[in-house]
Amino acid sequence: MLKMKRKLQQLDQSGRKIRISLVGAGKMGNGLINQMSRIQGMRPSVVVDEEVEKAKASLIAAGVKEENIIRTTSVKEAELALKKDDFVISDDYTLAYKLNAIQGVVDATGNPPFGAKLAKESIDHYKHIIMLNVECDAVVGPILLDRANKKGVIYTGTAGDEPGAIMELADFAEGVGFKLLAVGKGKNNPLNHYVTEEDLREEALSKGLYPKMLTAFVDGTNTMIELTSVANALGFTPDVVGCHGFETDVKRLPKQMSLKEQGGILNNYGTVDFAFGIAPGVFAVVTHESGEVKDLMKYLSMGEGPNYLLYRPYHLTSLETPMTIYNAIVENDATIAPLQGQVSDTVTVAKRDLKKDQTLEGIGGKDVFGQITSHRDQKKRNLLPVGLITKNTKINCDIKKDTFITLDMVELEEDNLIIQLRKEQDLLGL
Repeated sequence: MLKMKRKLQQLDQSGRKIRISLVGAGKMGNGLINQMSRIQGMRPSVVVDEEVEKAKASLIAAGVKEENIIRTTSVKEAELALKKDDFVISDDYTLAYKLNAIQGVVDATGNPPFGAKLAKESIDHYKHIIMLNVECDAVVGPILLDRANKKGVIYTGTAGDEPGAIMELADFAEGVGFKLLAVGKGKNNPLNHYVTEEDLREEALSKGLYPKMLTAFVDGTNTMIELTSVANALGFTPDVVGCHGFETDVKRLPKQMSLKEQGGILNNYGTVDFAFGIAPGVFAVVTHESGEVKDLMKYLSMGEGPNYLLYRPYHLTSLETPMTIYNAIVENDATIAPLQGQVSDTVTVAKRDLKKDQTLEGIGGKDVFGQITSHRDQKKRNLLPVGLITKNTKINCDIKKDTFITLDMVELEEDNLIIQLRKEQDLLGL
């Protein structure tokens, strides 16, 4: 971190500070803006939101004076504002990537169809793209990464989000020579697959969250999506559909996350999972072949082995995103990206009985929840990835509660970019 601080100070002193655009001034976006305002050499120069006043309020809360905030949809006017070191707010998302002074774009919307559009267009304009939108990454991340590589820009998930935090543990483990067996996260909320936003509206608003967002947390879809992004980065799959989702603590976890013949719960290694009792932490389970290393691990109070736990008891969401922004723009390095392709998928299960011809409500809605499975299983059973549900997705038959929804049960919005990208991704085998 001292290296990052020194380099940012040098950039700032030479008049070359990092300038980024942020799209989505919700809870995560607000946290990032406030954090960046305290970091020398880094600036949230453009903030975009459908509700422009929210963008303005975020900057003011971060200490920006109102007279230094310019509201516009004009590229020329925005470029002039940035030359004066002012800030730009807008409801036109294209401004986020059209400005020459902007080096990277952060998507903090959590909207998969919109995220696909923003990421593709940002990449096409040679902007690094930082995805707080894990919902999009989990379904079309590989094709977006492929496009970014061809354009010479970085496509990355973010530090602080659980996938990024898990990946940092995995990088550490393999970097120092351990064998990585399994990774996962603690679940913060109780699990109820059938909860709706109406059930959680009051709680969500009290926490400053959109009701659909909290619903996706509680019904488990968000956990499945996050683990899918991790799986696609590491080449891992869930041990069982939907994961084990077990009760644990830091002492029991290494034994539990071992093979059944070793007294654990797993059929195979190379897995992702989640657990109750260790939230908000993330974990990696590792082993080593060397007797000397095992003896030293015992001496270091890391347990008897053969499996050991690496555990991080926190993740600071968008407050850690500045590290990803720095690494992407200065070091040309991603925090987490789907390097192994679409290895796993979060597919769709009916939350209630659904009727033919109704419009299907997606992530965080009253109709469906997500379950992680292997991409091979998704293809074999023709299952619907939950991130492909758009506002115009329709059901073409009656569907019973708890049914895994297949692609032939729905009419997808074929002209939506996220559908087109997923079809291209599947065709290319990414």
